[in-house]
Amino acid sequence: MRGFMEMRVMSETTRCGSVAQVLHWTTALLVVVLLGMGKMDLLAADHPASAGFMSHGSLGVLVLALVAARLLWRLVSPALDLPATMTRIGRITARVMHVCLYVLLIALPLSGWLAASSGVARISLFDVATLPRWERCEPAQARPAAAARVRAAPEGNADEGEDFSQELHRLPGDALLVLVSLHFLAVLKHQFVDQDGLIWRMLPAGRLKSAGSGDGGG
Repeated sequence: MRGFMEMRVMSETTRCGSVAQVLHWTTALLVVVLLGMGKMDLLAADHPASAGFMSHGSLGVLVLALVAARLLWRLVSPALDLPATMTRIGRITARVMHVCLYVLLIALPLSGWLAASSGVARISLFDVATLPRWERCEPAQARPAAAARVRAAPEGNADEGEDFSQELHRLPGDALLVLVSLHFLAVLKHQFVDQDGLIWRMLPAGRLKSAGSGDGGG
């Protein structure tokens, strides 16, 4: 409790600040929930008005907003240096992994929005607002016919374009699941093999090692 009360808003040389920690762990929790919903088939995609589908869309938009906030906060409070004990290859790998994580955290909500726009569903943001549909890339004269097909199609009867957009949403999800798993394994390696105390940087209290001088990360 004392460590939590002593947390600072801005990141220091050895520990991330409270804002960075809240953004990190909130995003991580939402990503785990969303990936779990997708893999356990809890979305009821054939019923876009279902609670599962609506919650999934709302949380996805929230993740997108949190990622944008994290990137903006990085401009105010830069990431900490990686431990000096890490090899050059390790630092490069960590940087590449973080960039890929950010790209997927942006691509996944956007592809879900596209997938919903291609079908009969709309993404509702906690029943407060509804996201507009993405305009489909069709000739202007073909749009009335396409709109009629969407209105006439029963729920869950996806056309080829909808199937394609859903596949575009699934692939980043699978890639993100792999990267999150690798990220978790890397944390375990740092904690129990390297024993450099890297995990404590993102926790409100705990034993810290001296700051490194590697390339920025986290």
